[in-house]
Amino acid sequence: MGTVEDIEIIFQLIGFPTETEWLEFKRDAKDPQTIGKDISALANAAAFHDRPFAYKIWGVSDGAHELVGTSFRPLSTKAVGNQDLPIWLKQHLSPNANYEFIETDHDGKHFVILKIAAATYQPVRFDSHTFIREGSATTPLSIGSEKESVLWRKLQRTRFEHGTAEEDLAFPEIEEKLFIDEYFDLLNMRRPSDTAIVTEAFVRQGLLIAQDNGCFSITNLGALLIARRLSDFPTLRKRRLRVIRFQGDARTTILNDDLFEEGYALALPLVRNRILSHLAQEEVHEGAFRRTRTALPEGAIRELLSNVAIHQDLNDTSRSPEVHVFDNRIEFANPGAMLIPTERIVNAQPKTRNEALVNILRQMDLCEEGGTGWDIIIGDCEERHIMAPKITSSEEGGTRVVLYAGSPFARMSKKERREAAYWHSCLMLTRDSALTNASLRERFGLDSNKKDLVAISRLIRECCEEGLIHEEDPEASKRNMRYLPFWA
Repeated sequence: MGTVEDIEIIFQLIGFPTETEWLEFKRDAKDPQTIGKDISALANAAAFHDRPFAYKIWGVSDGAHELVGTSFRPLSTKAVGNQDLPIWLKQHLSPNANYEFIETDHDGKHFVILKIAAATYQPVRFDSHTFIREGSATTPLSIGSEKESVLWRKLQRTRFEHGTAEEDLAFPEIEEKLFIDEYFDLLNMRRPSDTAIVTEAFVRQGLLIAQDNGCFSITNLGALLIARRLSDFPTLRKRRLRVIRFQGDARTTILNDDLFEEGYALALPLVRNRILSHLAQEEVHEGAFRRTRTALPEGAIRELLSNVAIHQDLNDTSRSPEVHVFDNRIEFANPGAMLIPTERIVNAQPKTRNEALVNILRQMDLCEEGGTGWDIIIGDCEERHIMAPKITSSEEGGTRVVLYAGSPFARMSKKERREAAYWHSCLMLTRDSALTNASLRERFGLDSNKKDLVAISRLIRECCEEGLIHEEDPEASKRNMRYLPFWA
């Protein structure tokens, strides 16, 4: 049930003389189709009019704005096919729709607030159609119209990081929401004693927005980085990092399911430690010494975990960033497709959707500079002589990277060997070198005996035939032949 602050929102909004493009009042109207269209229209109207949120409120009369109450109960309302309304709406709205039903009571009357975040990046759609508000009416957004052009221009200028997570907060309330001391500690800075200097620094870094009324808004960036509880912010509940430990190699039995509430600057080290605690330990010999290490390389885990957080599509509310741990592998999954072709991740210029988030996490030494993360991931796999990570990426399914334990050369499939050889050629190029028979044997932990020499020669020939690599100098002797990735 709602809070005193929720009913205060209603009192503030009924002060507007009429409904606006970003505000609508209803008494009991509960048709699911109409609600879906209104969410699309109000989200797009909020973006059009530079408002962080739009609202639809049940229990207020249209004309006089009297508090009359409502019989509408969103959680028990059924849509088409007897589905619960919230589930049905999620299926019919585009993934960038961010909204929340808030129910509250006042003077014995029931009210429902639908709080809708402004559209970001692209218009919010319902059943693949885009709607907008014209005055107090919800109408289709005409393709090619001036209004559509203006909306797209505004959306292209916005980034999710700069959006508002919560507004109208005094500094003591901000301290309850954010890890302020920890922020300065992570940057190796002493926290200023003057509150005004703290808020000035946070505004300059884009963590807060100073409002005209003397209060502040916490940005999505501020909450994502240093929130005490991401679930306090409705638009960020799907952004919490999650780690699931399964029994064995299948998804049939869950042993642990951990959801991390902290913002990423605090959560990433905690999540990394939790993942490592789930992994088996193995004993290795280094000269005269013995030591234990995890079954999978820690450097690769650190980088893949950072990628899950910093490269996700923050506008996709259908999925959250997750890590699934099995006995034989770890799967890292995040919403959003990769912005560069998967075959170019080692050498291509790095790109990210979330530049402000990446920049601050780099300052905190929580992610790599200059796109070297994949060099570390591939290099760690080569050092362990294990299979290269498997990468799948699409707009519909998001990005998934699987890191496998074990899998030496003898147990790899032909396809897995070719993929490992291709990544080795990319990695060697970053080191101003090239793939050779000797370097590839070292990558797989093989010897220089005739059997291994022949096996690697055959693998190189298969990679050339498939177009994954090519000879650096076709005139070179067979003994001195070097190979580059296909695009080099």
